[in-house]
Amino acid sequence: MRHLLILTALLALTACGRPQPLPMPPPPSTTTPTPDLTIRLGTVDGAMGLRTLGIQLTNETTTPTQINGYPDIRVLDDTFHPLPLTIGHGTNGVATIDDFDTPPQPITLHPGDTVHAALLWRNLVTQTDRKATLGTYLDIAPTPGAKRHITQPQGGIDLGNTTTLGVSAWAKPTP
Repeated sequence: MRHLLILTALLALTACGRPQPLPMPPPPSTTTPTPDLTIRLGTVDGAMGLRTLGIQLTNETTTPTQINGYPDIRVLDDTFHPLPLTIGHGTNGVATIDDFDTPPQPITLHPGDTVHAALLWRNLVTQTDRKATLGTYLDIAPTPGAKRHITQPQGGIDLGNTTTLGVSAWAKPTP
């Protein structure tokens, strides 16, 4: 009987304890290092509903690397789930911007070299029956199939309810 009382008391004490919350994932940064490449985000530049975000890719190795194409981008919500969006190459019908639709060309990134791309969207609400979309994180790979990196742009990706973005090809910075 005494063992039953001790067991009951232990169970009661255990039941009163609060469960420990699961740890949150570490917050992403705007600089994501990998063994060979570093992705950095600029700040969101917006005027009259048109938004752009610069993306920079730097070769941090001691050997040259080839890059050709577009960044592979997914927009994630605040729980790191992908948002159902259309991200197309070039302006993707978002706006008319000089040089944004320039096709990709092979680029050799020597150690320390940097290339740039940009993300383009409109914060536009055209349908009052649809909730506005806000992306919190970007999941970026330098090209499809490459290692992905999660970054958090300042201010997020405020799409309204357009759900359409464009991404430019990687290009060398203009002098």
